[in-house]
Amino acid sequence: MKNIFRLTLSMMVLFTIISCEKKATAPELDGTWELRHVAGIQVPGLDPNFKPGNGNSFKFDGQNFEKYSDGKKVLSGSFTVTPEKDVPLNNRKANYSIKFNNEEKLYMLLSGNKFILFDGVIAADGTESTFEKQ
Repeated sequence: MKNIFRLTLSMMVLFTIISCEKKATAPELDGTWELRHVAGIQVPGLDPNFKPGNGNSFKFDGQNFEKYSDGKKVLSGSFTVTPEKDVPLNNRKANYSIKFNNEEKLYMLLSGNKFILFDGVIAADGTESTFEKQ
């Protein structure tokens, strides 16, 4: 009888610990995010700003994404997001990292209805792409 009680008590304690454990959650990315500005690797005479309806966007749904360029889907799959501690990039601080299809880790700054995706640093031919939630 004591063994059954101890086993039941142990299971209840374990269940409580597991259910109370805090897990890192992805920021609210669900929806469509359209490109508005690119910094780095500039082409002379080309405007780095993008108008609404430009066809360059990300669509996030749960842990899946689709990437569009000029209105055409160019990449899709899954993604993972990890909270980061203010990683300094291009005079800004990234607060998350993201991996598309479990490949190279990129950093991002998510704030309100905008996110900035850092692909390297501008000083080393990287880019900083700003997206706005639609």
